[in-house]
Amino acid sequence: MKSRKKITGLIILVTAAIYVVYAAWPRTVPAEILQEPNTILTSVSEEVTAFDEQTKQISEELKEVIKKTDFRGHIFGLGLAAPQLGYSQRIIALKSSYGDYQIMVNPKIVEQKLQLPWTEKCFSLDGRHFLKRYFWVKVQYQDIEGNDFEETIIGSKAAVLQQEIDHLNGVLINDY
Repeated sequence: MKSRKKITGLIILVTAAIYVVYAAWPRTVPAEILQEPNTILTSVSEEVTAFDEQTKQISEELKEVIKKTDFRGHIFGLGLAAPQLGYSQRIIALKSSYGDYQIMVNPKIVEQKLQLPWTEKCFSLDGRHFLKRYFWVKVQYQDIEGNDFEETIIGSKAAVLQQEIDHLNGVLINDY
């Protein structure tokens, strides 16, 4: 049991160290992404109730803009929230793999474990920000068709998920 805890601790430490290096990596910001100060970025987004063409259009736009920031070999979490593009809707995009982005509609964290210090960047803000994020989260969400899902996410993708849900709640990483 002790060796398992040591291995888990080592994995967490290595992941955190790699994420710190990633946070220092320069990223270009597409012109479509809103910058602070902007009232949409600090407002609570509306829940999506109609899974229609507008929902699909926002989802596609999120994927196209996040794709502009991605590159082959980029192994860390990457995400974008609808408010960053000017839409007050509870829709986010998370990178699954290079060129593949997962859309979550009305995401809500229902369980979280193991809070750790993180270094983060945000496309809507300048600089690096230091805060605590959960390493393990369970999220409930819908797809663009309105189907319900529940998923467990760990590591840097969990940190990105938390940042994107913060955007939906009008919270920026410099608010911590």
